[in-house]
Amino acid sequence: MPKGPGTDLLVDWRDAHGAIHGDRVVAEVSGEGWDGRLKARILEIKGRGEVPLPGTLQKQPWGWRVVPLEPRISQIIAVPPTDLAEDGELVSVKLDPDPEAKQLRGTVVARLGKKTDLKIENRLTAALFNLRTAFPDAVMKELAPFPTSIPAEWIRGREDLREVLTCTVDPPTAKDFDDAISLEALSRSEGGGWLLGVHIADVSHYVAEGGPLDEEARLRGTSVYFPDEAIPMIPDRLSGDLCSLREGVDRLTMTAWMTISPDLEVVETRLSESVIRSAKRLTYDEVKEACIDLSTRKRAELGEALCAHLDEALVLSRRLTQVRLERGAMNLDSEEAEFIFDEEGRPVDARRYPRHDAHRMIEEFMLLANETVARFFTRKKIPSIYRIHDEPDPLKLEIFAEVARAFGLLKPKEVPTPEHLNAMLDKIRGGPLEAMINNLLLRSLKKAEYSVDNIGHSGLALQDYLHFTSPIRRYPDLIVHRLLKKILRGERLPESLHSHLAVLAKGASDAEQKATEAERENDKWKACLLMKSRIGQRFRGRIQGFSAKVVFITLESPFVEAGVPLAALGGNFWVDEHRMKATGLRGTVVLSIGDAVEVEITTVDEDLRRISAWLTEAKAQDAHGKGCVFVPTLAAPAVLREGDLEQPRRKGASRTRETRPPRETASKGRPPKKARVASGKVKEARPKAPKGSVRGSARGGAKRKGR
Repeated sequence: MPKGPGTDLLVDWRDAHGAIHGDRVVAEVSGEGWDGRLKARILEIKGRGEVPLPGTLQKQPWGWRVVPLEPRISQIIAVPPTDLAEDGELVSVKLDPDPEAKQLRGTVVARLGKKTDLKIENRLTAALFNLRTAFPDAVMKELAPFPTSIPAEWIRGREDLREVLTCTVDPPTAKDFDDAISLEALSRSEGGGWLLGVHIADVSHYVAEGGPLDEEARLRGTSVYFPDEAIPMIPDRLSGDLCSLREGVDRLTMTAWMTISPDLEVVETRLSESVIRSAKRLTYDEVKEACIDLSTRKRAELGEALCAHLDEALVLSRRLTQVRLERGAMNLDSEEAEFIFDEEGRPVDARRYPRHDAHRMIEEFMLLANETVARFFTRKKIPSIYRIHDEPDPLKLEIFAEVARAFGLLKPKEVPTPEHLNAMLDKIRGGPLEAMINNLLLRSLKKAEYSVDNIGHSGLALQDYLHFTSPIRRYPDLIVHRLLKKILRGERLPESLHSHLAVLAKGASDAEQKATEAERENDKWKACLLMKSRIGQRFRGRIQGFSAKVVFITLESPFVEAGVPLAALGGNFWVDEHRMKATGLRGTVVLSIGDAVEVEITTVDEDLRRISAWLTEAKAQDAHGKGCVFVPTLAAPAVLREGDLEQPRRKGASRTRETRPPRETASKGRPPKKARVASGKVKEARPKAPKGSVRGSARGGAKRKGR
């Protein structure tokens, strides 16, 4: 376990001594838990958190109180009467600073709305994670003088690329376009190969260093994207208009030119301040339709010149992908949910976000541009904010390899090298194990972050890499643009640049982590809104993972996650040390990650952002690994609790124990009707009913269930 700044310490509630989530405390390391995490006890509470907390305002006979939405704060907050909100409404409350008070007290500072308000979950997510949603007046005043179009004096001295064929390719719902591409196939007389241009919105032209707009962008660090709304890093006047590379209008850009040889080597690079006029705003699916599906109608609509440009771009990007994989980069495609909304903005469906070669084309070109700019700084030995990704922990990677071997995805003696891992990922692509294996592998790797110290990016197998291509939505990209401009103009760089950039990099990494957590939480909230009208309905899905007390199921359609408490299976199931399978009925039934199941939705808890379900049927294995069908016949109520959801981190296999109960005891509760059906007949529950049933081969079924 790493020790130092940023290390997590596990505090048992008995050692918290009155501290709550968000408090500033002095803690003492007291040992190490069974899962390898450092344990600590609170010595002193220095002060309450200064961030207002969202919660539900309630009027009681003895006064007013606020029930926090944050599940990690179990105490009720007493508040004085307020005119800002009414009983039952959602509010923000500022805690009193006295940490010695036995009763939490606070003051209501804002009304957030009612639980029934449209998009209330977005406001509550922003409040839970303290996201900045409104821009200060000073920022808007700084924006006011900007003209609505690009004046001629701004273009002087820039490379004029308005006659070069450029286009943007983005999702259909995108409102800001910060990257455009151009591509020219070079003739044999020029050595062959390609001249690739990546043109990025010049946000630094508008955001003056040290001004109110720059300070606000630094504090936000990144844009935050919910499925139906975005919280931008910079105001819409810039992000959606002046800095957005819209079709047919002049826009200021920073351009990375890369001359690529026929052998896919970048033999020459050139960086410039430029101006472009995008010829076409395209979506990924339009590129697919025209250049992958070869739709005659779509090609005629886009025109011969643009289609030839895109055809060549796809050829080049596929070859670049091959080169990237050959050098040892990881080829991970994580599955994301795409929510579908009705006209009123309510979620009505969720599906896997489709990915194809049009997405990968843009990704490859952005990766190459980021690498090119990073090499520029490295060669000149000028500090910058790099995007780094440390080498994976060998122990975590070996634990993942054991899991992969158990599924037959790695041979017994194969080590988890990038080559073997990529071959494994190709083997499972599109199959039932893909999402699970990708997620497990991601957990085995370290997180990418921003740093002024360039240690390379192991996931991309690159020594030099940074973020240059999204200054509209990422603050480090904006800093890189500023530095690049100073170098191109021959301006003097400050002496304390390295230490200044180190502070900015740390802030950007923290902001990115907070935004990622907020986006995930909002996705869960959207899933709850989608599923709350489907309680009692049954869905097909697959086991995605386990905690000590929960089986996590990913539904096929809608594409959301539900949790089945382990106790709801009956049969006294326990989870193995690697969280890969659950075994029950005295070892005769094994449920593994990837197994197909059917579940019935039982409860949707919007406060915890959790969907609970019964498992009504599962394709499992018996003790000898033979397939069977498992149907619970007696189980506990299927309602998730907050404590069920903890997934402890593991130091390694040697520190992890199985959570097998000492003996089997019958759970209480009434399962759904189908769970009481065997061979088409409903059986009456009896005092000594079996805790589960197995249907499969004659040898692996009823004979074994009593062992």
